[in-house]
Amino acid sequence: MSGQVLIVDPARNDILYNPVQTGLLERGHKVMRYPSFDQFLSDRRALETADILFALGVSIKRDVMAQMPRLRAVMSPVTGTDGIDEAAATDLGIIVGNGQIPENSESMAEATVMLMLACLYDLHGSEEVLRKDQPHPMPVRAQMAKGKLFGLIGFGQIARAIVRRLEGWNVRIQTYAPRLRSPLPAHVERVELEHLLRTSDVVSVLCPLNDETRGMLNAERLAMLKPGAIFVNTARGKIADEAALYELVRKKHVRRIASDVFDIEPPPPGSILRQLPNRDAILTPHLVGHTAEVIDALPKASLDSVERIMAGEPPLYVRNPEVLPRWNQRWGPGHAAT
Repeated sequence: MSGQVLIVDPARNDILYNPVQTGLLERGHKVMRYPSFDQFLSDRRALETADILFALGVSIKRDVMAQMPRLRAVMSPVTGTDGIDEAAATDLGIIVGNGQIPENSESMAEATVMLMLACLYDLHGSEEVLRKDQPHPMPVRAQMAKGKLFGLIGFGQIARAIVRRLEGWNVRIQTYAPRLRSPLPAHVERVELEHLLRTSDVVSVLCPLNDETRGMLNAERLAMLKPGAIFVNTARGKIADEAALYELVRKKHVRRIASDVFDIEPPPPGSILRQLPNRDAILTPHLVGHTAEVIDALPKASLDSVERIMAGEPPLYVRNPEVLPRWNQRWGPGHAAT
């Protein structure tokens, strides 16, 4: 069954949306793509007849979805669903789907472990020694992962993939995870956030950005970090206070930080984090885990999900599974749309 798919794409995510748009058209679907959010909202006819909405980096709240009486699903082409009001979607009987492909969590896990090790082993400091023909530093600045306590804030698919990759490394792992969808591995301890910050040698932010986590790592909480700790954020920038992180690095309270995410992306030239030397702060532009395997798999997942939705089946990855009984009554096989 063909459908009408709307794509709101003000950021021009061609690498994701071009193959999705082409594939949908080849399968007989009608596709409307909007370069601005205002153009999308002004297309009243499309709002009234759309089956599926793809959105990334824009605000899809209740008032928007309420204007779309035939909307079956709001989809993110990637893992993040920032800006999509999942509670409102559930209340309206709409599925929120995303691109939680295995390649994504595995690539982000590998990239996060890479950043952890680059910080522990002072990779950029060693590069600087060679490039500037400096004497070998004394005392040695590199540290082993062995014996360290790793604190994972959030315990979703990426965190679980990190744990699998650290097996056999003789490290200890603890996590702050207010909600768990499946049991923790036996060797991972569940702790409170403040305890994790005070005791972990390596802290990794892996939780989604939502109303609960926005600003969660404020200056007061970041000051709890263990002296000499390493801080890695591959989740979302707005979870941690950038000014507080800057001060902790500048004052040598933390050993090093690594961040792939920022309050504003990319961080502007005047960003205070850019003022930190590379040996103290590894900064990458929300790109470090974007492997060729991920970019190849994401459009395929989006296309498969659209086909499933139009056939009356949930998409491959559902963020709000509690909506499924109601959704199936309206859109499932054998049920007429109302």
